[in-house]
Amino acid sequence: MDPRPGTSPAVPTSNATMTPRERVLAASTHHQPDRTPMDFGGTAMSMCTGQFLARMREVLGLPLPPDRDVEDELADEAIQRYLGVDLRFVPWGPPLGVLQDMDPAAYTREKEARARRKAAAKSDIKTTAVRHDHPLAVMSLEEIKQLKPELPGPPMYLDWKIQTARDHLKAGYATTFWVSGGFFEQGCYGRGYEQFPMDLVLEPDIVRALFDKWLVEKLAAIDTVVKPLAPYIDWFCFGDDLGMQTGPFMSPEMFREIVKPYMVEYYRKVKEAAPNSFIFHHSCGSVYRLLDDLIDAGVRVLNPLQPNAFEMEPERLKEKARGRLCLHGGMDLQELLPFGKPEEVRAEAIRRMRIMGEGGGYVCAPAHSLPEDVPVENILALFGR
Repeated sequence: MDPRPGTSPAVPTSNATMTPRERVLAASTHHQPDRTPMDFGGTAMSMCTGQFLARMREVLGLPLPPDRDVEDELADEAIQRYLGVDLRFVPWGPPLGVLQDMDPAAYTREKEARARRKAAAKSDIKTTAVRHDHPLAVMSLEEIKQLKPELPGPPMYLDWKIQTARDHLKAGYATTFWVSGGFFEQGCYGRGYEQFPMDLVLEPDIVRALFDKWLVEKLAAIDTVVKPLAPYIDWFCFGDDLGMQTGPFMSPEMFREIVKPYMVEYYRKVKEAAPNSFIFHHSCGSVYRLLDDLIDAGVRVLNPLQPNAFEMEPERLKEKARGRLCLHGGMDLQELLPFGKPEEVRAEAIRRMRIMGEGGGYVCAPAHSLPEDVPVENILALFGR
């Protein structure tokens, strides 16, 4: 396939062996690929901890790559090639081993930030991905309306990102890039995980005032990030955790009334800027009851397919998604991957690829980034190694 900027690759129609990118694009457009595409480290939501990667290198007898730091969460190219995976992630910035020479000041800041995160992980705060301070929680509607959008400046390392994506395309891989989180999750960060869901019911004007501000910021980032990268990225990735284990955080009716209009506008502008790319949306939890609305909003790839959540069985998802939505992930990270046996993992991978991969529309991967408690042997079994 032609990786030149601006092209819209055709999907091969023969049963001949495909390149990784051809395989992913076939699945993304609901054509049957030569085999189900696989992903390990190819999106921002299929990363690994540095501890897991170190154990993987030890098992496989691989050295630490010269361009990586031992704490980097970016999967090694040698590991990805060994597993035979099809996607490659273009990160926001270079790995530490590259950054040390490219931007020493940024390297020092990142090392210090990682040290702070490591210290926090040893305290009562178990993850730095969850906010514990909520600066907007005490603000009134009028105060929120006075807030000015914080428009993004020129993106850092843009030339490096473009060259990284070009290199992956030239090697025959599909490319992904993480753009931003979503409106609901941002509201939870700013107003509080308990308060913001209440705002949706009791203070919808506050919610809309915040969403109006954030939409301006997100649309501005399309010009600075999405447009220049569009010729080189197959999946532009976004995230908004809309589901719990037992169902969506809100009713479909409330989602349609308050959240969806902003998502529609955002994703419409993304598609205008990147017409040959696919919109990938990440949401943990049970989101089956929101699938029609997510598809209507422009989502074309859904991750992570949390399999133990309510109504997230592969048969149910495939029936709803067939011909409309490519599914990504689905390998259980709550029980199977950390606690199962390798033969159980492999059998489940084959089952899911058979069900969700029929006619294309599925990329098999763990149902989120890998923590250090997953046995390497189970990941090798997942990829048939």
